[in-house]
Amino acid sequence: MRTRRPVTLREVCAAAKVSTFTASRALNGHANVAEETRLRVCKVAAKLGYIPNQYAKNLRSPSRNTVAVLTANLANQYYPALVGGIETILDAEEYICVTMDAVLAGTYSQQREDRFVSQIISQHISAVVITYILSDSNMKTLVDRGVPLIFVDAPAPQSFRDYPSVTADNYQGSWDLGLHLAGHGYTRWAFVGHTKTWSTREPRQKGFEAVAAISHASVDVIEGANDIATACDAVCDYLARTPRTKRAEVFYASNTVLLRGTLEALRRMQLAVPKDIAVVAFDDFEWADMLNPPVTIVDQDPAAIGRAAGSLLVRNLKHPAAGRKGDSLVLLPSLRIRRSCGCGSVVPSGQSSGQKQKR
Repeated sequence: MRTRRPVTLREVCAAAKVSTFTASRALNGHANVAEETRLRVCKVAAKLGYIPNQYAKNLRSPSRNTVAVLTANLANQYYPALVGGIETILDAEEYICVTMDAVLAGTYSQQREDRFVSQIISQHISAVVITYILSDSNMKTLVDRGVPLIFVDAPAPQSFRDYPSVTADNYQGSWDLGLHLAGHGYTRWAFVGHTKTWSTREPRQKGFEAVAAISHASVDVIEGANDIATACDAVCDYLARTPRTKRAEVFYASNTVLLRGTLEALRRMQLAVPKDIAVVAFDDFEWADMLNPPVTIVDQDPAAIGRAAGSLLVRNLKHPAAGRKGDSLVLLPSLRIRRSCGCGSVVPSGQSSGQKQKR
C-alpha cells in the first residue's frame, strides 16, 4: 500500500481557518485558546490525519505496543471488569493498555471522543478496542489511517463487518431471564433501559419483550438514560403515576448503573424487594450476592469477554496475514438466580459461559 504524505500544520491551519500560532497552541492544550476554536482545530487535525512532529518518530519505530480501549461509562461495573480482562492478555504480551472514556458525569461527550481519536492518530497507537459505536467521522478517520480495530460488546456496524468482534448474546440473556420471571407467574413487567443509541439496548429489550409476548405478560418501558440519578427519577415518576393495581410486579434494569437507580427509587418509595416489587438486572458484579436481598442477574462475564478480545487482538496484531479480520465471537451469558426475583433461596445456575463462534 502506498504511504501517504504526512499532513502539515500549515494544511491544518488552512482547513481550520486559523493562524499557525493558534493551531499550535490549540493542539498542544495551551490556555488562551477559545474552546470552540480548540475543538475545531483538533477535529480538523484528526480528519486530515495530522501527526504532530513530536510523535512523527513513532511512524519509523518498529516498537508500537499501545492499545486504546474506548469505553462508554466507567461508572458501569461492566467496563472495569472488561478492561481488566483485556489487560490480562495484553500485559502478558508486553502491550500497554490505555482507557479513554467518552462519558463524563453520566453524559456522552462527542468532544471527548473527538479528542481521543485525535490522540490515537497523533500518537500512532497500535490498535483500538471499540466498546460502543463511534461517530461516522471518527470511524472514517480511524479506518482511513489504517488503525487496527476490534469491536467488543458492540457488534461492528454493517459497513465495518470486515473487522473482528467479541460480544455477548444479549438477546438470549434477556430471553432466559424472562422465562424465569414467567415461571414466577408475573404478568406485569417493566424494563428500565439504558440509552437507545447503545448497541446492547435493543437486543436486551427485544429478548425480554419476546418472552413477555408468549407468556401473556405486559412490559412497561422506562427510560433510564445511562446514569443513576436519571434512572432513579424515572422509576420514581413511574411508581408515582401508575396505580398500584397496574404497576409492574418486577423491574428489569438493563445494566448495573440502572440497577442502582432502580433500587434507590424503591428505597425512596419505601417498597421492599421482592415483597412489594421484584428486581432483576443485566451484568453481574462482585457484591450482587451481598445485597439484601441478593440480586438475580444475567452474567455475561465481562472479564471473559475481555480476555477473548485481547487474545483475538494480539493474534491479529502479531499475525495479520494469518487471521481473518471478520472473525466474531459470541459468548453465551449465564443466569445467576438469587432472591431479588422472588426465589426463596439461591439456585445454582452453572459457573461457566458457553460460547459459539460465527464466521
